[in-house]
Amino acid sequence: MAFSTGSFRVAAVTAAVSTLGLSAVLRRDDGSGVPSRSLSTSVESQRKHLFPLGRQSGMGLPVPTLPAPRTFAAASSSENKAATAEEPVKKSRSLKKRERRFQAFASCEHDGQLFMTAQDFLESVTKQAPRARRHRKKLSNEDVARMLASTPALKKGSQDLFRQMWQDSLFSYADYLFMLSVLTKPQQHFQIAFRMLDVDGNKSIELNEFLKFQGAVNKSSALRSGEEADSSSLLCHFFGQNGSGVLRFQDFFHFMDNLQREVLELEFKNHSQGMKVINELEFAEILLRTAHISEKDVELYIERLRARLDQSHGITFDQFCNFDKFLNNLHDFSIVVKMYTVAGHPITKGQFQRAVKACMGYDLDEHLIDTVFKLFDTDGDGRLSHEEFIVVMQKRVQRGFGGKRTGWDGYKACVRKQVSS
Repeated sequence: MAFSTGSFRVAAVTAAVSTLGLSAVLRRDDGSGVPSRSLSTSVESQRKHLFPLGRQSGMGLPVPTLPAPRTFAAASSSENKAATAEEPVKKSRSLKKRERRFQAFASCEHDGQLFMTAQDFLESVTKQAPRARRHRKKLSNEDVARMLASTPALKKGSQDLFRQMWQDSLFSYADYLFMLSVLTKPQQHFQIAFRMLDVDGNKSIELNEFLKFQGAVNKSSALRSGEEADSSSLLCHFFGQNGSGVLRFQDFFHFMDNLQREVLELEFKNHSQGMKVINELEFAEILLRTAHISEKDVELYIERLRARLDQSHGITFDQFCNFDKFLNNLHDFSIVVKMYTVAGHPITKGQFQRAVKACMGYDLDEHLIDTVFKLFDTDGDGRLSHEEFIVVMQKRVQRGFGGKRTGWDGYKACVRKQVSS
């Protein structure tokens, strides 16, 4: 069967989204698995006005009539309920976790749309709840133009890019989803996705190709409206102020590494207080609290580790980064572990290290592995229940968006799944 170029591009976008684990957002809310609208038609309608302000890109999140939540916990409890008749959002379902999180942390509003600043985004992935505020900042067209004009060019990217932009930046809901993927997906997944988008094979993508991908990611948001968001700091950074630039693969992967390292540095510095190391309990707290598991489970894990620690040797920033990079390849690790064990039997430290080396190509620090075993070894026999470890750490990787059950309940569900398979 012959395909037109347009059809091939649509197929490439769909495949790229699926590669990054985001295919669910392409489905109807009724669970039928059928795309809710024609992707190509949707993208073309979003590109009527690209640059300057006025572009309809499908990237926005309309302002709900709900009052701004004071804490993320309050937002979670209230926004889980179905929308009332007075709310200008879809009534067929409650907001997704990511939508609630974005709504809770977004501090700016322009032309009926919510936006995050760079500060908002960093806080949304490193803190439990947003900082206190009385109301969102309402931006004028002049404010938006000034913020976008101040966006650093791609060639000026650095490991403190978001801290440089801080409050002089705007990120839409689709930007938020994309940047979450940058933090939670291994680089090879993006390499595959970008090859799918790069139809002409020049190892770069243009703005229209990127918008098709990003528009597909954002398609099923319950908080979309007819009038969508204007340009964003992410698009200006990638494609320039007028949108005429191209995003080369190597530049994107440099951006990806920088953003991952910047977030990790923030997490590390929040606990290190200027020191070059954090202690083992602080290391465990970072992993567990960003996994958004219950407070009760966090305390159980921390107390278990505290009782087993003889003395603190500390965890360096490089060791912390290597462990986080390993977590982004957790799926590969779980496959390798199954080759070493039978029927989900616990693994030794040696088996754990060999599995890491097999999927990452490097060893983790022995003291770090010892700390992980003390944290997750339930009975203290020197063997790790890797199912429990994978369940909880997958939540860390997904920043709390990975699933509904964690801790002991999640562990039991995972064991049942392993046994049944």
